[in-house]
Amino acid sequence: MAAPVNSGYVQTSDPSKPSSDAAVPFRDLIPSSSHPRIAGIVDHTAHSWCESRRQIEAPAWLINRLDAKNLEKPYKGFTSDGKVREGLHNYVEDEGAPTEEVMARTADLFKILSDEQKDQVQCGEVTDDDFRLWSNPELYVNPGGLRLDECSSEVQTAIHAILKASSSPEGYEKILGCCLTNDFLGHLVNGKRVLNEHSYNFRLFGVPSTSAPWAYTFFGHHLCLAVVFLGKRMVFGPTFMGAEPDRIDEGPYAGLRLFRAEEMESLKLMQTLPKELQDKATLSKGMDGNSLAADRWNPFDERHLGGARQDNRIVPYEGCLVSEFPPGKQEMIINLFKAFNEYYPAPVLEHRLALFKEHLNETYFAWIGESGDEDPYYYRIHSPVAFMELDFHCGIFLTNTTPARCHIHTVNRLPNRGDYGKALLEQNGLKS
Repeated sequence: MAAPVNSGYVQTSDPSKPSSDAAVPFRDLIPSSSHPRIAGIVDHTAHSWCESRRQIEAPAWLINRLDAKNLEKPYKGFTSDGKVREGLHNYVEDEGAPTEEVMARTADLFKILSDEQKDQVQCGEVTDDDFRLWSNPELYVNPGGLRLDECSSEVQTAIHAILKASSSPEGYEKILGCCLTNDFLGHLVNGKRVLNEHSYNFRLFGVPSTSAPWAYTFFGHHLCLAVVFLGKRMVFGPTFMGAEPDRIDEGPYAGLRLFRAEEMESLKLMQTLPKELQDKATLSKGMDGNSLAADRWNPFDERHLGGARQDNRIVPYEGCLVSEFPPGKQEMIINLFKAFNEYYPAPVLEHRLALFKEHLNETYFAWIGESGDEDPYYYRIHSPVAFMELDFHCGIFLTNTTPARCHIHTVNRLPNRGDYGKALLEQNGLKS
């Protein structure tokens, strides 16, 4: 089925461009309570909201695409040409992953779960297709695991302790920031039963162990993590992190702003590249469906290519080789890699960074859009071992009908079977 031409919520009064000259004028874009984007949300739960969206053609298209029946099978992996390059993701025996600490926090969780909750959270093995069954909209398409906003505060705290133990301090701050910003969006649209700090699912795969593979997923609106452990090694990937709006401007978390480094460092890079390299990196000045190929745009993913249900996607290398950049600009690419991957604990990040640098001469930088100080844009960093995207979007809950810098999606994939720890398992002779 062809993708719809818009989100299905657009009204003729919606602004095609925010009226403010500020880069993030989200206060101009909050819908009225009767706007079809949010009408009735105050009375909905996550389950009933999803069912109500099935009655609207465009979101119904998205819900169908995300349904478990449409999960890509068999899994092959994200590639540039449909052919997996073997042996790219090399993991040393001890990368400093905090496996024991995460196991301890998982044990703490199980101590307070009921027998029913223990059954709910155990969702199979790392190698099961259900491990790949995540999605990033607020639409609660495939229930399962523990839904945090249906759990006690004690369980919520215990699950966040697992996330915190798995991550660097900066990484956990970003993870928590996504949750808090989602809660802020719920406040803005009076939809806290659908959009809140705990509208996420936690699912465990395998049995926590220091020698056998195990994993968890944590996912919901604008935050999706797939995390695999094997001994002292771990893999985050794929991941999705986003925000609408991109900052909180009132209440106890006022001043919280997400993805500042990913946004500002990339814009500075593009603005300061030599003109011939800017031109080579630019795939299109236009950002809409009229400017891009049909398979490169839809009203929900817009320009990003690595989101949910894209596990076997083929994305060729495009743009400009980073090896053509001056040394200082290559360093900016490395800094962006660090920003996208800062959820890794520091010792593990060193190994991921070393692998990325090994393939820097095969890394491409691509851009869509303009590059003025207030322009929305999309960019991608793509190599045999990395695939990172940032995309500014139209509003789903906010009312802007063209991309604006107040709605951000970031995607992080590991091409050539790095996703879901597949390469890690295969390197160790395990079924993947």
